[in-house]
Amino acid sequence: MEMAALISRVLTISVLSDIDANSLLGAIAIALLAFVTISVAYITYIDWKDRRRKINQKDKI
Repeated sequence: MEMAALISRVLTISVLSDIDANSLLGAIAIALLAFVTISVAYITYIDWKDRRRKINQKDKI
């Protein structure tokens, strides 16, 4: 049981050591860029929907 834990720990460390700081920062930057882009698209869509709803309400009154 102790050998399995040791092998698992060594494999985990070797996987994490392959990632350098630049790769990690690059991945975080891409993830943040994607998040911001999707957020802006969503807010734009909601604003467009709200404006359309307001125009339709004015036509009904």
